[in-house]
Amino acid sequence: MSTMPPPPPGGPGGPPGAPAGDGPPPVETFTQYDTEKDVYHCSYGPLAPARAIWDPEREIQVRLDLHSRRVVGFSIPDFTAWHAKHATEDGGFEMDLPSFWEGDLPAA
Repeated sequence: MSTMPPPPPGGPGGPPGAPAGDGPPPVETFTQYDTEKDVYHCSYGPLAPARAIWDPEREIQVRLDLHSRRVVGFSIPDFTAWHAKHATEDGGFEMDLPSFWEGDLPAA
């Protein structure tokens, strides 16, 4: 999934970007950037309780459905530094997450 981030802190105002692509996303996607905490959130579909796990490869928190391993969203803490490291020249970034998490789950 390709996601356009919000403007970096201190940049022009406006809502966070929407998913990029030629057609509508398969599930409605909601994004939010918390400027005070410098955290970017993305949810696939309506907000629902989820389990957050740390993905060290992507340097993000992945949210999983409580009853399955379905990926329901992600959060990027310390977004300004993460964006500086991972953004493309046009300011966007790619987030290639699986539909279902197949990796190990830490003990709850």
